[in-house]
Amino acid sequence: MHRVLVDLKKQYHRFRQWQLDPFEYKYSSQEPHRCNNCGNEYVGNFCPMCSQKQNVGPITWKSVIQSIGEVWGLHNRSLLYSVVQLFLRPGYFISDYISGKKQVSFPPVKMLALVALLGMLVDVLTGAVVGIFNYDFDFQGDKMLFLDNAFEWMNTHPDLMSIIILSYLIIPVYFIFRFAPRNTRHTLPQGFFIQVFSAVIFLFLNMLYDITKMGWFVFVLSVAMLYVTYRQLFSYGIWGTVWRLVSTLTCAVLSFVILLFVDFSIHMFPAGMQDEAMGFVVLTVPCVIACVLILWISYKVSKPRPPKTMPQSVPVEPTTIEAEPESAAIASAEQKSQPEHKKSPEAKA
Repeated sequence: MHRVLVDLKKQYHRFRQWQLDPFEYKYSSQEPHRCNNCGNEYVGNFCPMCSQKQNVGPITWKSVIQSIGEVWGLHNRSLLYSVVQLFLRPGYFISDYISGKKQVSFPPVKMLALVALLGMLVDVLTGAVVGIFNYDFDFQGDKMLFLDNAFEWMNTHPDLMSIIILSYLIIPVYFIFRFAPRNTRHTLPQGFFIQVFSAVIFLFLNMLYDITKMGWFVFVLSVAMLYVTYRQLFSYGIWGTVWRLVSTLTCAVLSFVILLFVDFSIHMFPAGMQDEAMGFVVLTVPCVIACVLILWISYKVSKPRPPKTMPQSVPVEPTTIEAEPESAAIASAEQKSQPEHKKSPEAKA
């Protein structure tokens, strides 16, 4: 039993090492090569004239498979391998990409588009569409028909709604995780790509629910993935990550509700529903105040405080009286011993 535990511990340490640094780059070849494309002689893995790779040779069946894979983006940076990394090391993988290591990942926006199309296909094949709002809205009048259409679209496109809702996390994450130990002072463009990768994860989790119908399991897995992603990405502790995530999600929900209420008010005024529109305006004000307060308090709590410095006393240098030279002391004594009425010969003349 002890040996099994030791082996498991070793395997865990290897997995942790792989999570932190999974990429092994081969050193450049030092042998001279002739490029098959431009005929240039060079040393290295790529031709400096045309950028063709060193080991590119005649067309084979492997080349055919690679060409077909390139249509779907499955070439140098595999989509499948990027998805595997997103689930096994999500925060570290996102951190690598936003810090400048773009060669480690399949292009994220293209990946999001392909995964969203795959999610729509799964929805069609399984016939299971989980609505965002489990309520049948029925607004009166032709002028309010847009609300029926809007809520129906939200209920029938949960994958796209997940992407839209995750986009509301960009601003809260920017302020609440501003002073994190890792990725300190990340920018808004970096925050955009953080949410793109997060959307890919949640689209796969939505597909898992459509296939398995295991609601609680997918919900727990989603919460765990969200926690692991942000803890690895920003390197806060357990409670530091939890309360910041709760604050971030609360601000995102409030932002979504604020825009929803504003949209209701804008369309209700022309429809002659002034009382209902004013009611939504009144509800918008406390939501805005709550969102701003959460952002401000979280920002102030997360901001590092400068260390207190004790006032330093200026050392006083001791004054030293230098001793007069012996000859100067004797001359001074003789001058004092002379009588005051004695004058010089020049004065007598």
